[in-house]
Amino acid sequence: MEQVYRWKSHERQYTLTDSEFIKSELPEDALPTSRATGRKVHPPWSRERLENEAATLKFIASTTSIPVPKFLDLYEENGLLHLKTERASGISLDDMASETATKHVANCLESSVLPQLRKLRHHTIGSVDDTLPLTPPSRITYQDKRPNWSRKTSRNSDFVFCHNDLGQHNIFVDPDTFDITAIIDWEYAGYYTTDFEYPLWLKPHTEQGEDHLQTDHLIKFL
Repeated sequence: MEQVYRWKSHERQYTLTDSEFIKSELPEDALPTSRATGRKVHPPWSRERLENEAATLKFIASTTSIPVPKFLDLYEENGLLHLKTERASGISLDDMASETATKHVANCLESSVLPQLRKLRHHTIGSVDDTLPLTPPSRITYQDKRPNWSRKTSRNSDFVFCHNDLGQHNIFVDPDTFDITAIIDWEYAGYYTTDFEYPLWLKPHTEQGEDHLQTDHLIKFL
């Protein structure tokens, strides 16, 4: 019998089976409530980020050799958007808790993944789907609550493709070889300047501190 696991975060609900992974918008009654206002807290661009990830998975799979989960479907059910992909193989680098694995992954990223992403260039920041709004990384929107962001342009193709949340929890590896088997969670991906790709892969997710100076620098650019 196929095993099915379900859980949720403050922004998403998740379903994992033996072969598939689905992440979805939360229904209204499952959203967290603000202690300050008593109102439901709606994740910024909840639907648009799933649309962005769907477009990105197809784009990365077709233009690079970077391993990503295979896109299966983007569909609406009961008014909520769902993104379905194949289940990523391997285990997250976060769960490896191995300095050796971290060094191996860092080398793979710097020698293969990041160079491929940086070859993907565009004259406008934002999603590969230019009909979607600009959705900066969460470390930016956590500090700057503006509801809309304008798209910067360049006469040259100065902007490179960034994952924007390339932490150990989003990198899956083979537990024996430490080779990258999948990079997941491309909700915030898009064309930006190279300094948006902060080296989150160097430390476990729980050890990540807040670099306010770096974030302020990115906010000033936007």
